[in-house]
Amino acid sequence: MQIFRDTYSFEQLFHSYKERIYSYVLAIVKNGEAAQEVTQEIMIKLWLCREMLDQVDNLDAYIYVIARNKALNHLRKAAHDLKVLNELRAFIPDEYNNTEDRVAVKDYELLLSNAVNTLSPQRKQVYELSRVEGLSHDEIAEAMQLSKKTVKNHLSEALRLIRQQLHNTGGAAVLLTLYMLS
Repeated sequence: MQIFRDTYSFEQLFHSYKERIYSYVLAIVKNGEAAQEVTQEIMIKLWLCREMLDQVDNLDAYIYVIARNKALNHLRKAAHDLKVLNELRAFIPDEYNNTEDRVAVKDYELLLSNAVNTLSPQRKQVYELSRVEGLSHDEIAEAMQLSKKTVKNHLSEALRLIRQQLHNTGGAAVLLTLYMLS
């Protein structure tokens, strides 16, 4: 009997099984979109194999076995995709909250300002001319009437004292956090 070879007969089969297969697959995959996709795959498979359907003794059992296998394959693929996604996430830094960044920057700026304020007036001025104004050692030496070596020593000592002050007040953690986020 070759009833499924023509389009009309297959349309009847399609409409007869479409909702039942969808419900069955939905019970397995627990996702409407996935169930719809798997149901379409099953119907495509039935269409491609329509000439052999006449040879099947128990059409219901045959279709439900295909449905079960397709649904389980879908779940296996989804689990594999999730595993791959999780592995990829291990290599991608977590998203961070921009508000948290601004708060961290404010905390850093406050700690840095407090550390700079502990410097002697001359070291503080050398530090600010170098790091805030962006002047070179030569320009600072000329502006402050100091030797270039004295400017270099003041700046080195200022940086050492600031690092020490930040370390003592927990500012190193803020600096490390900012470095990791940038």
